Amino acid sequence: MRGSRAARSCAGGAKACIRKTRRFGRRAAVFVTAAAACFAAAFCCRTAAADITLAVIAPKAGEYAQSGKELFDGARLAVREINDNGGLNGEKLDMLTIDDRCDDRLAISTAEMLTLLKSKKVGLVVGPYCSNRFDEIAGIYERAKIFQIVPTTVAYNAGSAGKKGQILLLGTKAQMSGDFFQFYNRNFAGLKVGFVYNDKPEDGYSEVAKALYDEFRRFGKGELLKFYALNREQGGMYDLARTMEKDGINVAFVLGENDETVNFIRAAKDVQRSIILFTSKNMVSPDSLKRLGKDAEGLYVMTLPGLKDSLMFTENLVNLRLLGIEPEGLEVYSYVAVKLWGDLVRQVNGFAYEKLAKAANSAALREKWSEFLMHSGSIESSKYIIEMYQNGEFRQVY
Repeated sequence: MRGSRAARSCAGGAKACIRKTRRFGRRAAVFVTAAAACFAAAFCCRTAAADITLAVIAPKAGEYAQSGKELFDGARLAVREINDNGGLNGEKLDMLTIDDRCDDRLAISTAEMLTLLKSKKVGLVVGPYCSNRFDEIAGIYERAKIFQIVPTTVAYNAGSAGKKGQILLLGTKAQMSGDFFQFYNRNFAGLKVGFVYNDKPEDGYSEVAKALYDEFRRFGKGELLKFYALNREQGGMYDLARTMEKDGINVAFVLGENDETVNFIRAAKDVQRSIILFTSKNMVSPDSLKRLGKDAEGLYVMTLPGLKDSLMFTENLVNLRLLGIEPEGLEVYSYVAVKLWGDLVRQVNGFAYEKLAKAANSAALREKWSEFLMHSGSIESSKYIIEMYQNGEFRQVY
């Protein structure tokens, strides 16, 4: 069968098309868009037989690659489960994984690429993982009438525009401040706290800082909290740790990139062995824990709750465990995203965007899926858990 002109131009694969585009010497922005278009054309050919396609957008490389793998795996589990049970309304699902590098240009190009595939029944976008230009990207999906579910925490203001064909699971990064304060107040009340963070806007940690400050002030403990910028240089980490020791800091809550978080923990422990350390579980990969060695002992990590205690997913979990699968980390939330969308499709008996968008805002959906849906983004609706690393494993303490 003869393929489309776009597909034939990419017959040599996406790499060949990219090389071809480079030879024309176009500017970088044009190159990114052209590369995305080639990828889209190649994908059209590859999935021509698929009934409904869903796209999962998450990192495939770099420091967030593990998070991306978990998101891909969770969605893949849900797709397989749905297909094994006859599909959705009799139609089989296919899944496309797209690398999200937390780059503004690629984020926009990815969204535009997927709009080119709407004639091929792209029914759902799960993601993106990063919050870069979030509302702009969501607007592209809304105009193209592609339903979007965001399975991970987003920056405080992201999603504030309230796109109708969009569902936000969980809440915001800032919500971890509420659970951190509650745990601190029960176990370490009166100790001085240092919040150490990378203040890059795209990471959203400045929002955590603001929420944390508001929470300490609300309980009349503002004087016990101090803020520090995370210095990327190794020597700078030791200077920072010594400064915090002089300031009388007993508890440190650090949020940054993987390597700089590990370097800070090492320095803090070298300078002040008794310091109590908190971070996000996303920032301490298994490799990081090995690098930390004894410095990882007693480390507290904040993470999102799993499905093991969810009555709603008891049957699903039993089925997965029979297959030898134990959903962990972010797998849970991409799995839930696909299952929630499937529930909506069955509810409206089809894939029509307008009907799905209407059902997404219904009281019935909020009641059934309330433990996973983002509420107001307020501290009161926070739902993080806290684990402590001890003797080579994590155990939940909050």
